[in-house]
Amino acid sequence: MPKETFKNISEEKRQRFIREATSLFAEKGYYGTDMGELARRAGVSKGSIYNYFDSKEDLFLYLSDYNLGLSRKAIYGTLDPDWDIYKQIEHIFQTGAEFILDNQDTMVVYLSMTSPGMEQFANARAVITEKFTADHLKRELAKGIEQGIVRADLDINMTAFIINGLYILFVASLSTAYFRIRLKEYLEMDEEINSDNIQQHQAKIIEHIHKMLRPPKG
Repeated sequence: MPKETFKNISEEKRQRFIREATSLFAEKGYYGTDMGELARRAGVSKGSIYNYFDSKEDLFLYLSDYNLGLSRKAIYGTLDPDWDIYKQIEHIFQTGAEFILDNQDTMVVYLSMTSPGMEQFANARAVITEKFTADHLKRELAKGIEQGIVRADLDINMTAFIINGLYILFVASLSTAYFRIRLKEYLEMDEEINSDNIQQHQAKIIEHIHKMLRPPKG
């Protein structure tokens, strides 16, 4: 975690450092990121970085936690717990996509933890990162079954996994070339995904999830 010296610098300087560090880790990866280059980009001395954090690993873990907090605040901080599972899924996909479009580097850093050689970060953060969303989806699915608006024969754990998997794949396509090409290939899309047409693509995914959840008619 950051040292007191990092907490004591101005908010503007702190935000610039976080922004440049996130951008550099997204661009070069953890092992390719050089603290000297980060110092130049952030406008601080290299020694200052180690006055802020004990190590590059400590900085990377802090950024992972910080950006996760921003994402959760954007999505779950604006989610009404009284909404049913269908409205909540719409909100998660729509708000999550808006956040990623404005903060693409955060998704790239998140995905980097899945790479070989990053096991120490996966071990340190995977459960913390995933448990919140997994528990939320499972809880809301169970509530939907109890209310009679979600089919009772669903495997709650598997369904939560599928919904979140679709979400991760979709927002990854907004921030990385590989997943963008992948999405276009599977959906046979001629146009690029952008802020103007994203809603129609979201709507199709959300519609399929809703169909999976709804009880059979009759």
